[in-house]
Amino acid sequence: MLPLSQSAGYAVLALSCLEDPGGQPVLVQDVATWTGAPGPYLAKIFSMLSKAGLVVAKRGNQGGVILARPAKNIPLSELAEVLDGAGWHSNCLLGLMECSDERGCPVHAFWKAEREQIQTQLLEVTLADVARFEREQHPAKAVPRS
Repeated sequence: MLPLSQSAGYAVLALSCLEDPGGQPVLVQDVATWTGAPGPYLAKIFSMLSKAGLVVAKRGNQGGVILARPAKNIPLSELAEVLDGAGWHSNCLLGLMECSDERGCPVHAFWKAEREQIQTQLLEVTLADVARFEREQHPAKAVPRS
């Protein structure tokens, strides 16, 4: 059980197909087509990411969305925090409201260790890693460009 939301998953996939600053902006609808995410839902995600300073939206001719900084400098943990909130990783595996080091559920110690590993991994993996993976897995599938 990974505690990331579907919104965070869409964000990771969507941002992995954007270009670094200075590259060509991509229309949100084109990203939605490529990812299979509903366009209006993805637009709301991009709005959150824009407010967090992760993407820049350009209007008009040659408009679209582009990364605000290089993909290699955006860890997945940052996306998780923007989309799921700062406490995304502190939930009890069993869903108990009262679960802490002082009053841990039967799986508390296990889940605490797993959460720490997840957090470490998400700090180390960047959008550039996801983009590289997507290109290797789907070499013929390019992001549609308008």
